[in-house]
Amino acid sequence: MVQMLDSDLLHPPNALLESQTTALLWLDEACRLCYLNPAAETLLDLDGRRCIGQPLANSLPEASVFMTILGRVITDREIVTQRELCLEVGPADARHVVTADCTVTPIAVQAGEVRLLVELAPLDRHLRISREAALTEQNAANRSLALKLAHEIKNPLGGLRGAAQLLARRLDDPGLLEYTRIIVTEADRLTALVDSLLGPHQVLRREPTNIHELLEHVAQLLLAAAPGRRKIKRDYDPSLPELQLDRDQIIQALLNLAKNACEAVGERGLIMLRSRALRQFTLHGVRHRLVACIEIEDNGPGIAPELMPQLFSPLVSRKPNGSGLGLSIAQELISRHDGLIECMSSPGRTVFSILLPIGIQHEHETA
Repeated sequence: MVQMLDSDLLHPPNALLESQTTALLWLDEACRLCYLNPAAETLLDLDGRRCIGQPLANSLPEASVFMTILGRVITDREIVTQRELCLEVGPADARHVVTADCTVTPIAVQAGEVRLLVELAPLDRHLRISREAALTEQNAANRSLALKLAHEIKNPLGGLRGAAQLLARRLDDPGLLEYTRIIVTEADRLTALVDSLLGPHQVLRREPTNIHELLEHVAQLLLAAAPGRRKIKRDYDPSLPELQLDRDQIIQALLNLAKNACEAVGERGLIMLRSRALRQFTLHGVRHRLVACIEIEDNGPGIAPELMPQLFSPLVSRKPNGSGLGLSIAQELISRHDGLIECMSSPGRTVFSILLPIGIQHEHETA
């Protein structure tokens, strides 16, 4: 139903709207932007001074679903609400997706003329906290399963290995001794595999560490593996302070993620190493004033959507000959530092983000 607006409110009261945390847009019937509040500028990554008076489609060229909703409201003159609307925003070279609940209300301002009031309530923070809680719970379940599996496998393996060694002492035939040697060797290999499922056993040895030095170390290893062919770009935030990290364990986590990226793009693909500082960010239900975000991005084919929910589970791999342990171990290593690894992927762009707290925690927070 079209709502009526008094003539003195033909233009929104800026002082009131600019204080709102909900993103608000005011459009004419041609979907030209007449007003947007600061929350909308932040959410949609827009410069209001440049966008006012322009068709909204020019500022959000990838938001086809959003534009369809606006067109339907103009045609039907009815309020439309869309839950968890995904909008691709930002400049062409740095597009990202935001999620928001969207309500579009048609408002009659004068005879035959309608304006649109668009309300966008951002959901990314709450969705991310919910996803993180699910991922943390999944990691704990994976860890528990791996411990039980290790116990059930290693005990009979030890008995099998011991029996093969005893049998070897009683055999004189070199051909039969070769069979016992194979049994011992394969038992040792399976034991090592089970140990790798459990992740590292070393105690954390934290020390002040420049994360960019670790990234450069990993970059040199990648370049050495494909000299003159692999392309690596850097985009570092020099303001990041030193972090209290176990150098060896963080290098292992970075290397596991980087190797995955290399295998996805091949020897001639592009890998981006990026660092950023995030403010007021929640990890494991605790809000931190500052969090370091380390990203490893590749331009490979992307990860199959059906694989994403189990991406960090042990023995899950997209590679024919992969063990499925690299990502699981990397997640465990970062988790030991009170951090988390997240992933987003689409064809042509996959980003693994390592999130590590900086300094002292702020407060607990739930979705």
